[in-house]
Amino acid sequence: MKFRIVKDLALVVDNIVPDKYLSKLQEFLLTGAIFTDASQVLVLLMIFIGVSEIVLGISIAYANLPLSVLIVPFFIVPGLFTYVIVQQERRAQEIERTAPDFLRQLTSMLQVGLSFENAMEDMSQYGQGPMYDEMIRWCFSFQKALYIIGC
Repeated sequence: MKFRIVKDLALVVDNIVPDKYLSKLQEFLLTGAIFTDASQVLVLLMIFIGVSEIVLGISIAYANLPLSVLIVPFFIVPGLFTYVIVQQERRAQEIERTAPDFLRQLTSMLQVGLSFENAMEDMSQYGQGPMYDEMIRWCFSFQKALYIIGC
């Protein structure tokens, strides 16, 4: 994000919202291939809803629309969650489709004599697709866990 206001408000959200909730939201967003910080997503949602409410409030005043129109911007939140769930399902189907080739390649590398770590490293450097992305994410979290426990 290039907007300074979003970054500043994201810092405020980081200080207000507990880390366990932000990390759960971040994991949820990552599973839907949304690679934006969770606090920035929350700030963007708040800005969108706020601006939409102001615009709708002005429209209600001038166009004599019913007050129930003010609920419309809040439909963006279920829409975002629906989008993430659909992306998760697509990703799961793509992983199921590409898993046999991935496992065949891993098996052949192990049969050649490479260690599991070397085979995974080689495959992560040259492979493409969601299976390789998951492998990179797994390797990164594994390395992070090793760093945390001091190995």
